Amino acid sequence: MFLRDLEQQSDHGLAAIAVDGEATAKTAEHNFWVEVWDREEQVLSETISRSPDSTVSQAAWQAAIRRRPGMLLIHYNSRHVMEKILTPGEVKIPLQAIIDGSVHAALDVALGDLREWHVLRAWCRSCSHHATVKPAGLIERYGKGALLSSVERALFCTSCDRGGPVRLEIHKLPRN
Repeated sequence: MFLRDLEQQSDHGLAAIAVDGEATAKTAEHNFWVEVWDREEQVLSETISRSPDSTVSQAAWQAAIRRRPGMLLIHYNSRHVMEKILTPGEVKIPLQAIIDGSVHAALDVALGDLREWHVLRAWCRSCSHHATVKPAGLIERYGKGALLSSVERALFCTSCDRGGPVRLEIHKLPRN
């Protein structure tokens, strides 16, 4: 077949040629996501894990079940509801603590939740200096149960003269 024939067929929906990255550009982005609602499904607290990857979404769903007690979780694939569950337990944080989908109290990532492919980047809030921090070193010092917010308060910048407060970000190590 000639390229012209393939172009005509793709116009009629019979065939499609995908160059690197082109196939994903024509599909919907972020097909999977998890919504967190109050028990009565009146107030949307947050939307987490918008991803085109089903595996990432399933992991976020399992983590949300553990970390959002007493909340209604809805797992979507596009507009289709895949799963809907009222998590057991009592709500640990008031809804006012969730602002623009970001949790501002009680729910935090523990150092033990990080995997070997995660790396932390510490940013100084005063001078914007940043450095890579290995979670293993922090786990040795603070323990697996230590929350990132408490570790942030214990760290300080060694680059600036003010020893500014530090903000931690979670990143994945690049694949080889």
